[in-house]
Amino acid sequence: MSVVFGAIMPHPPIIIPVIGKNRLKEADKTRRALERISQTIKERDFDTIVIITPHGRIGQASVPVYTSHVFEGNFADFGYPKPSILYKGDPALGLAVVKNSHLASALPETILDHGVMVPLHYPTAAGVSKPILPVAVAFIPLDKLFQFGKTLAETAKTLERKILVVASADMSHRLTPDAPSGYSPKGKEFDDKLVSLVEKYDVQGILNFDPALADEAGQDALWSISVLLGALDGQPVKSEVLSYEGPFGVGYMVAALQP
Repeated sequence: MSVVFGAIMPHPPIIIPVIGKNRLKEADKTRRALERISQTIKERDFDTIVIITPHGRIGQASVPVYTSHVFEGNFADFGYPKPSILYKGDPALGLAVVKNSHLASALPETILDHGVMVPLHYPTAAGVSKPILPVAVAFIPLDKLFQFGKTLAETAKTLERKILVVASADMSHRLTPDAPSGYSPKGKEFDDKLVSLVEKYDVQGILNFDPALADEAGQDALWSISVLLGALDGQPVKSEVLSYEGPFGVGYMVAALQP
């Protein structure tokens, strides 16, 4: 078994304590769920965290796999350029995935976006210190992202790598009138449906999600979750939604997917 654990984690910078400050209490369910899942991650035996971000160098025809030896990130875009945080990469795994998947391309990127930095904050704060393999999403059909995820897991198995896969995912950005992308009643409909599908571990339901509803909701969750589902394919999985809330007009879900 190459994939030892899967997680769906949101990426709003406001849940970073130094950024959110007093407003962090408005997302307390999310914070507590992230602390809980980070403890679970700390207890797992694995070699590398693979994290799929919808805010990286997004691909149009292929999935960008970050193949650098070291990565650096901070929250300068949100007023906090220091400290910069360094993470060790896993270029051997990354290059092997690119070699094995016609859907992937190598990306010699070293700078991490908030879609990576925010989900990694809580495990790092809990004492998790492992190499990472960032992967950006591509705007290709969800079933192809699923196939890429399968190849990712198969490659890790060949290299005898135990990996932990994190889908960095925010839900609808249109839940309230003051939401970042404006309001749509379809926002809550999308979030309710996706939470239900994850709870039931309905893989086909997610891969065949209504694209019109997803587009109207203004989401960036389905791409990364599809990669995660592919990585878990072929194993029985216990799926648990630890929290869901939409305190700032954007839906945040934290879920643990245990093979």
